[in-house]
Amino acid sequence: MSFNIRFLDARVWRYSLSAVADLVDVGSFRVSDDGFRIRAMDPSHVALIEFSIPREGFEVFDVEGEANVPISIEAVAKILKRASKRDELVIGYDGKSAWVSLATPHGFERRFSVPVLHGSAVEEVPELKIDFPVSASMHPQVFHSSYKIISEIGEVLTLQSTPEGVKITGSSELAEAEILLTKDTGGLIEHNHSSDNVERASYTIDYFDKVAKASSIAEEALIAFGSDKPCKVTISMPRGARLVLYVAPRSE
Repeated sequence: MSFNIRFLDARVWRYSLSAVADLVDVGSFRVSDDGFRIRAMDPSHVALIEFSIPREGFEVFDVEGEANVPISIEAVAKILKRASKRDELVIGYDGKSAWVSLATPHGFERRFSVPVLHGSAVEEVPELKIDFPVSASMHPQVFHSSYKIISEIGEVLTLQSTPEGVKITGSSELAEAEILLTKDTGGLIEHNHSSDNVERASYTIDYFDKVAKASSIAEEALIAFGSDKPCKVTISMPRGARLVLYVAPRSE
């Protein structure tokens, strides 16, 4: 079991692994013929995050067998803070040791050894299959701006959907903010509301922070939710990369 993979835009990994590291310290890099994936859940089991890239998204994808490599996500995220706009990312594993390299188009390469945490217990995170009555896609700038406004107001983000659109609210003792997104105003690209009722749920806003920052290099953002259901945020990035976050609803 070994692999050597190369991805053209290291910033995709920088933002995505920063979001993963915000929830867990240790995770498994899973590399197979299908591509790359890491899935992790925070210790409180409130949030689940997945970062994946299909094999077609890589410039180089040399893989022998299937590898599950337990690694310090925090350590890799710190390395990737050095990644600039034009850096390419190389990740290698020879069955015993792992490394991460940042390479420039001019051939300058910085290589970092990353300890493989052999024997570490990495929690198996199950696949989630949830039917959401609401889904709404939007330009990533809309998602990021909406999050930023609400996060400056309070600690709770509330989503509400009707056939007309999606309302995002946040409040505190001192202020309240409300954002209405519809297709007519251009706030939403698509909006599917399959319920006969108003769908509404609230979530702790801190869990969305790093995913919102990743939207700065995204191609599209999609949210899905429903009353008493988790919120699913999907950030679609270049070359098929996807960052997906699930956050459990707050009890009201």
